[in-house]
Amino acid sequence: MDALSFNYLDQFELPNIQSLRSHGVEAELESTFPPWTGSAWPSVYTGVDPSHHGVYSFFDFRETYPDEANIVSQAAVRSPAIWEYLSTHDVSAAVLNVPVTHSADSFDGSLIPGYLAPESASGTPEGVREDLSSELGEQYRIYGGNEAGDGTATVDDFVSLIDHRRRAARAFLESTDWEFAFLQVQKTDTVFHEFDGTEAFRRVYNAADEFVGTVLETVPDETNVLLCSDHGIGRTDGYNIYINEILRRNGFVETCAHGRTPTLGESKGALSEQSAADSDGSSTSVQLVSAAESALGAVGLTPGDAYRLVQRLGAEGVVKRLLPDGTQATLGENVDWRRSQAYCRSGPELGVRINLEGRDDDGVVPPADYEQVRSELIGTLESLRTPNGKPAFEWVKPREAVYDGPYTNEACDVLFMPRAMNNLIATNLLGSAFVPIDKHNHKRTGVFIGAGPGIAELGPSRVGPLSVIDVAPIAMTLLDEPVPERMQGRVPPDLVFDPPRIAEYDTIDTARESSETDSDRPEDDAMIGRLENLGYL
Repeated sequence: MDALSFNYLDQFELPNIQSLRSHGVEAELESTFPPWTGSAWPSVYTGVDPSHHGVYSFFDFRETYPDEANIVSQAAVRSPAIWEYLSTHDVSAAVLNVPVTHSADSFDGSLIPGYLAPESASGTPEGVREDLSSELGEQYRIYGGNEAGDGTATVDDFVSLIDHRRRAARAFLESTDWEFAFLQVQKTDTVFHEFDGTEAFRRVYNAADEFVGTVLETVPDETNVLLCSDHGIGRTDGYNIYINEILRRNGFVETCAHGRTPTLGESKGALSEQSAADSDGSSTSVQLVSAAESALGAVGLTPGDAYRLVQRLGAEGVVKRLLPDGTQATLGENVDWRRSQAYCRSGPELGVRINLEGRDDDGVVPPADYEQVRSELIGTLESLRTPNGKPAFEWVKPREAVYDGPYTNEACDVLFMPRAMNNLIATNLLGSAFVPIDKHNHKRTGVFIGAGPGIAELGPSRVGPLSVIDVAPIAMTLLDEPVPERMQGRVPPDLVFDPPRIAEYDTIDTARESSETDSDRPEDDAMIGRLENLGYL
């Protein structure tokens, strides 16, 4: 369950999840750094942190600037998934709706991808999604019918999609061969981004509980069941920190009038269509819309609201009436990625990238100046205070102080942790450095619950904390399969009855090559819209 939180498990009446809690073990589950879907779910299914699997964001920034980046896919995940390890031992798996699993390599089992895949994704083996649709008696959906990324979806839509997922999970488990099954529900996260009310949260949690109940009814009684989340969720009432605006003021960021990032409104399919239909061919309205989206967000309006208002009232009228004071000067300005010394390319990445000569195609910072520039960045961010006088960040560190994996060099050069995860990072040039917020967003601690014949029955007492990278090793141990040596996670001895065995898996090819590039995915625009609407971008 994405973004599951003990705060809400304790608050709501959830008989099926409560049954697991009362007959097994539970623990707080620490997320990865950064604690976002794009990087955390690959850590759940690989058992390693982002520097060992290579995914840090919703976008694949390898060898490209932000204006050319594409949505991340499993091709960017360069550590084997648990089902790939199991396949080498002829242990079959069924994987349904797990994020960042498109397009999966073939293995001993069945997989239909989830979040970040295009709606048309087929899965593996060929025809598996069509088979599931036939079992369901309706077309299997990855996303809801009203989930266009424009804020028009309702709680009813979310509940309906979870119910669709519940029936699909039952059909999938009944129609496929599996010893290991991995099923995911996303809306336990999305509801907190799009709504702000206990009743909405309750309804989605109740639907998720019914999903769990159906799974428990479908699997054999002797099945070990793990319930986990990739991160937590909670009230976030600090500030949006406009990091590139701060870097611009300190001389690191250069601006331009016509740049773009993967986050800009012009990337959306609807906006692109409107732009193409404009009779005067003007690009100014597109530019104003993308700038207005950030500013309108500061006064509580979503990107979808921004676009509809611009259509209805005209961009100039919206800007004059709704932009906060001091922002008109930067209207239409964007980060010039190629001329800047350093920039934040994606808020959820929680870091700053140095535009390094010899590494980046248009790098401007000579290698001899790298450490000096990085030290200046760290000093600037460490000294940053929010308007209430508190430090903006808990810590600011060079990347090698946070990561030690083979893909550390793909991470941002400077990393930071927002104070108590109560501040959010925005990349747009708004003119203001800080804007107060009051919403729900990600927290570092999620949920782990385990119950079954292989799991110690410790009742409601909690152990841990565990990490999301522990989930895959625990599952391997419960399957009586050796834990891959390259997995970083651990199996607490008091959690399972049988101790883990460790082994090398030399036969798995982790150099993923995909014949389908993300640029071949026409539905990326729709996904970018979804990510923007959730506040991730």
